[in-house]
Amino acid sequence: MNLRLLVATVLFVVAGCTDAGLYALEGSGPGASDREEITGEACVPLAVGEEFPVKILFDVMGGASLDRTTVGKVVEAMNGVQTRFSSESNVQFAFVEYHTVATGVLGQYSTADDLTLAITKYSAYQEAGPISVYAGLEGARTIMSGDMQTGCRGKVSRARYVVVVFILDADTTCNNPVYLPAIDQECANFTDPAQCGACALDHTTAKLKALAQQYNAGEVTVQPIYVRTTPDPVTRYQAQSIARAGGTTLIETDPYGVVSAVNGVNFATLQRSLTLKRLIAFNRNTIARNGQLLVDSDADGLPDVDEDAIGTDKLNPDSDSDGLSDGVEWKMGMKPQAGNIDIINGCNPLVDTDGDRLNDCEERVLGTDPCISDTDGDGLPELVEVLSGTNPLIPEDLKDDDRDGKTNIDEVLLHTDPRSADIRFQEDRGYGYAIAESTTTPDGRQCYTLDAYNIGLVQTLRRPNPPYPDVPKGNNDIYLYFQVGRDNDPRGTGIGTLFIEQVRFTPPNKKKPKGIIHVAPADFVLGS
Repeated sequence: MNLRLLVATVLFVVAGCTDAGLYALEGSGPGASDREEITGEACVPLAVGEEFPVKILFDVMGGASLDRTTVGKVVEAMNGVQTRFSSESNVQFAFVEYHTVATGVLGQYSTADDLTLAITKYSAYQEAGPISVYAGLEGARTIMSGDMQTGCRGKVSRARYVVVVFILDADTTCNNPVYLPAIDQECANFTDPAQCGACALDHTTAKLKALAQQYNAGEVTVQPIYVRTTPDPVTRYQAQSIARAGGTTLIETDPYGVVSAVNGVNFATLQRSLTLKRLIAFNRNTIARNGQLLVDSDADGLPDVDEDAIGTDKLNPDSDSDGLSDGVEWKMGMKPQAGNIDIINGCNPLVDTDGDRLNDCEERVLGTDPCISDTDGDGLPELVEVLSGTNPLIPEDLKDDDRDGKTNIDEVLLHTDPRSADIRFQEDRGYGYAIAESTTTPDGRQCYTLDAYNIGLVQTLRRPNPPYPDVPKGNNDIYLYFQVGRDNDPRGTGIGTLFIEQVRFTPPNKKKPKGIIHVAPADFVLGS
């Protein structure tokens, strides 16, 4: 088993309280009472549920010339899939009928109930004329590319797109000159229409598969199902071309085997291996600046001393009550003081789409993506970057703004100041981490033992929190992020889980809860 050990070396020296808003470098040794430690285990999350979408597109040959028994069995098979996933909110459906042309009967991914309505239209589909499986695949590509371009970038990266192509007769695209301008010239050069058709189907299926790379989607799988009454070598040859390009094996069956065949298709969520990218400890109530640890009682990104200086309320994270935190407004050159209400059109400050604790209006002001918690893909959640003073739109792994030999990411992990060469502060107050691979879960997910230590605590002010009870004096909100992503993809969108613990600190040595905090995999909550 590979051992990963990521340790930020620190000297445990406690900072003494010098005034109501400042903790400086006057500590009292390792293990001091104003430091916190979290130890335990975390596991890569299971790729199921709302954050791991499955997008199923039925691409179905129809028309007046088809055997009605076969059509009925195809309907039965699709209804079976609809029933199977009707209660799973992460599974969505689209539906394309094709004969001479393709029709998006359900032209965007939607619910199982909407699929039911689309299926009822299929039985009445009576188009006549030449058959183009190619047109059906192109129709599927249009729907899929549209979904990938407009969908939440984070969820698209974790989505599994499955196209099930029902082929009931041979493709005649290359028998009809009207189609030839649309297909690749390499295919049009074949004199044998069967070879031309197989080539065109191979190429358009490859384009479907390529959407995953083009839009950073999780996976695209194309599964052809050849439903035949009398086997036809040309139809089989064409269907096999789709299977090869789609990364599957052709399923061939008679009408009475369709239900079983469709039940055997893998519609599971994307189980691509995820691995630990970053472990990040973060105290929301402390801000490091120029070798000092400042108190931020309301956890809005502005220390208490600054709020006193600029006239905002250090006991209210949103002094002007416009839905934008004081820290976000100040960072972006706005006026957070009472009476300066900003209306951000096109967003709702009560909504946090990606659950990262920055509401959608704050994300709009910052320019970040409201449906992913790490817009720049550097493994640092946007909230952490905003509160730490780094840029959530630019990866910080190669930047060293203060030129002290530690990258901005290193400083965020240490919870030190990326804008000042605070080397002595780093040695005294820098957070430390020890991480190692441990066991795997029965379903194959990697787990890690972890230790985050030297997390500085401060004495915050008591503050009102209506309609809930007041936040007590000395409260410290400690976050522990467990960020995972694809292996060998350091700037992928990834996903994180989060553990939160409230620690109450009263100088010089009172801390609640006492001792080391222990965390287990079940204590982490999945986020975007």
